[in-house]
Amino acid sequence: MVARTVLLVLALAIPAGFFARRARLLTALVRLGRPVDRTGDVARRVARETQEVLGQRKLLQRTVPGLMHAFIFWGFLVLLTTIAEALGQVVEPDFALPWIGHAGWLGLVQDVFAGLVLVGVAIAVWIRVVQRPDRFIGSHQLDAFRILGLITWIILTLFLLRGARMAIGIDSFPAGWTPISQVFSALFTRMGDDWQRFLSWTFLWAHLLLVLGFLVYLPYSKHLHIVTSAINVWFASTRPRGALEPLRIEMEKLESSEQSLGADTLSSLTRKELLDLYACTECGRCQSVCPAWNTGKPLSPKLLIMDLRDHLLDEGPNVLQLLAAGETPDEVALVPGVVDDDVVWSCTTCGACVQECPVDIEHIDTIVDLRRALVMGESRFPAEAGAMLRNLEGRSNPWGVAQSQRADWADGLDVPIVNGSAPEYLYWVGCAGSFDERARNISRAVAELLQLAGVSFAILGPRELCTGDPARRMGNEFLFQTLAEQNVETMNEVGVTKVIANCPHCFNTLRNEYPQYGGIYEVIHHTQLLGRLVSEGRLRPTEQVETLLAYHDPCYLGRHNQVYDAPRDVLASVPGVTTLEMPRHRERGMCCGAGGARMWMEEAIGKRINAERMDEAASTGADTVGVACPYCLIMLDDGAKGRGDTTEVLDIAQVLRRSLPDQPAPGE
Repeated sequence: MVARTVLLVLALAIPAGFFARRARLLTALVRLGRPVDRTGDVARRVARETQEVLGQRKLLQRTVPGLMHAFIFWGFLVLLTTIAEALGQVVEPDFALPWIGHAGWLGLVQDVFAGLVLVGVAIAVWIRVVQRPDRFIGSHQLDAFRILGLITWIILTLFLLRGARMAIGIDSFPAGWTPISQVFSALFTRMGDDWQRFLSWTFLWAHLLLVLGFLVYLPYSKHLHIVTSAINVWFASTRPRGALEPLRIEMEKLESSEQSLGADTLSSLTRKELLDLYACTECGRCQSVCPAWNTGKPLSPKLLIMDLRDHLLDEGPNVLQLLAAGETPDEVALVPGVVDDDVVWSCTTCGACVQECPVDIEHIDTIVDLRRALVMGESRFPAEAGAMLRNLEGRSNPWGVAQSQRADWADGLDVPIVNGSAPEYLYWVGCAGSFDERARNISRAVAELLQLAGVSFAILGPRELCTGDPARRMGNEFLFQTLAEQNVETMNEVGVTKVIANCPHCFNTLRNEYPQYGGIYEVIHHTQLLGRLVSEGRLRPTEQVETLLAYHDPCYLGRHNQVYDAPRDVLASVPGVTTLEMPRHRERGMCCGAGGARMWMEEAIGKRINAERMDEAASTGADTVGVACPYCLIMLDDGAKGRGDTTEVLDIAQVLRRSLPDQPAPGE
């Protein structure tokens, strides 16, 4: 017994030492990054751990692969009890867990979940070998099969161990409670007692050595996520999904070189962005929904994370060594040293990758941080985007039109401009709604509907500046900060409390990002207010609008802010409108291609995203595409023209306005 105890201690100590050594290195690499505060909202973090880690909620969004992973994950949680039993049985063959060790239900649960692990492994092999989905392109397939093989042998040796123990007669559980182990025990029943005991010890040690080997191998493999994913979920942001991690630019720090200007090297990534690299499961769910990847662009969110992880593990130890020696490391520039420029600029920040990721990797924050370093640190960005940034700096809007013309869209509508104190609602028109000819029709429709409903509202007119969304997503955080501070000062000065926005990008920025600058308002999207006005009877759509309409979910309204029902409710109130869904809708809606400042960048690689989306709309047979965003209207209207078809693209407000006969509909 003493010899077995010593042997067990050695068997545990050696793998634990290797694991601890690797864990110490991985921790030190994460600590290279910029600190971010992720300590608050403990209740939300606990809830998220319960739902996403224990409950596997995000994985189960896709049923078959979700169940596969859940079977393996839940199985190993239960099998922690069998590992504890096996450790005790090395010292004392009759060992059982205190209090519950002889309960029949425990044996049944262990048997069932061990069997489910094997089912999960079989599904995983079937998906990889038979289905072979494109989302695995670029993933480490050999490592995946190595891990699946280890898991299989861990479970098989467990069943063989339990079967041998049952044949000897030292099973811990009442007869009939462990049916799968009973099947394995038939392999040993005709053997002699010596063989049975020999094999029970053999399978006991084989099982434990496989488990300990798995423990050592994990931190060196792609399955490091088994250890880090729960940690990554805990430290994931609790801010609204549409809000980027802020980077406050302070001129004093900038002058003294203490100010970060984004991520140009490993140590300028945040600690959460570095932790994300460990958590990636290489499942490819982000890649499968990325509009850039699906239209032939070089951006794969998965491959971006994998490339950065490989670079961290290759170069990070050298950086640590130089820092420990008191030297300043000459780090490789992330762009283009690790990540190509076209990868960074292909992102539309639509949020599909973040929505799908089962371990809460924040791909958008990483990409925008890379952009910040390029734009603010190197003044390097696509040439055509430079005009947009210059327009924002000189004219306070991306279109470059004089601010004096910002209210021209409202000519003849008698829309009040704030003079003194703001009324109940400030109507935030946005740059597209002010300056783009097609988007102006949305603004006119919204204004007329508000007037018909008797809503007290006004606009800022020339005092309304761009919210800064395109500058921030482009990577020019300083320009965004400047615009945000000026807008907040203006709005607070006139006493704004409630804001209506018809642009989801403005809606998201005002609602989720302006509070960082002291701008705290009740922000409502125009479809939400219109839905309320219809339900209250203040707007009564009566005119038939005969059309078959496919609704397109704007990314910054839907995925980033969870507004899915309000636009659909408004459409449902309009007589004659028959709505249908595109194949990709709601949480899995397809981007129009305008987000992430892509509105002002050429799309020279692959298929145009707006063309892809309009092809999908055409496949439904709809004669109208409904939108709730001026960017989407512009992009999809261009897509329809590119197809050469007669599909009409209309905002929800325009559709509703056509059903109210009091005045002619805008644009007609």
